[in-house]
Amino acid sequence: MGRRLAVTGANGFVGRHIVKRAAERGFETLGLVRSEAGARVVAEAGGQAVVCGDLRRTLEGCDAVVHLAQIGAERGGETFESVNVRGTERLAAAARDAEVPRVVLFSGLGVAHYGLSPRCTNPYFLSKLAAEVSLFRSVRSPVVFRPSYIVGPGSGFVAHMLRDMAAGRVEQVGDGSYRLHPIAVDDAAACVLAVVAGAPREEPTVFDLVGPQPVSLSGFRDRLAAAARAVGRPARFEVRIVPVAEADALARGPGYRGMGRDELDCLLCDEVSDGALLERLLGRPLTPLDDALRAALPAA
Repeated sequence: MGRRLAVTGANGFVGRHIVKRAAERGFETLGLVRSEAGARVVAEAGGQAVVCGDLRRTLEGCDAVVHLAQIGAERGGETFESVNVRGTERLAAAARDAEVPRVVLFSGLGVAHYGLSPRCTNPYFLSKLAAEVSLFRSVRSPVVFRPSYIVGPGSGFVAHMLRDMAAGRVEQVGDGSYRLHPIAVDDAAACVLAVVAGAPREEPTVFDLVGPQPVSLSGFRDRLAAAARAVGRPARFEVRIVPVAEADALARGPGYRGMGRDELDCLLCDEVSDGALLERLLGRPLTPLDDALRAALPAA
């Protein structure tokens, strides 16, 4: 099972890693993209690029589809409703009509606390919750991964922090004690392929996609800085504390350092879980955070 795989959003950070790992394992991998530039990224990763057209026809003969083509912020006329919700509904309908045995959706860690936690009760998490429900209602054997931050080569979160470190000044919202639960991108890709290659299940399956240990934002920053300094990258900096109320006000207006309200909520939501289920899925320990951070460092 699972030798022909389709990946939407295949030219993105996570998508290209899944395509690469799948191709290395002998999967025939179709990378669904929206541009020729995206097609080149897929080809470089070892996949066969397909510029989006007739979804049903594209998915015919696929053993699984991984749906990553979603957004974390509303920009350029794209909305959570149109992309995360309606896009998932269209993908699920096409997969059902093409009789694809397995559909994998990336959601978000925190969805389970919508309505319970203020930082998880926003349009972004609602769209992810709605996408999950549409998948559960539409296809026979869905799998949902709810990731925290994913780190590895090409990680935008890591690159942004490294640029601030190199400039000598890093801003921190509040006391920095709120936790992340980052996972190595290679582990994330391996988890996807483990469920793709497994036997279909009748009931929905949900995995919190987290690493072996949670870490505070300040702890994450300091460990990344140590990894950077160890390979000679500039990482001596001062920390400027920004009050949470100030960051919230900016995020709800012009934006806080490029982040809108929902993105800031994701940073501050303090969502963590347990990686033991993923370790059972993979049959091995998850990659330690420091190893994941070293792998995420760009080449000097």
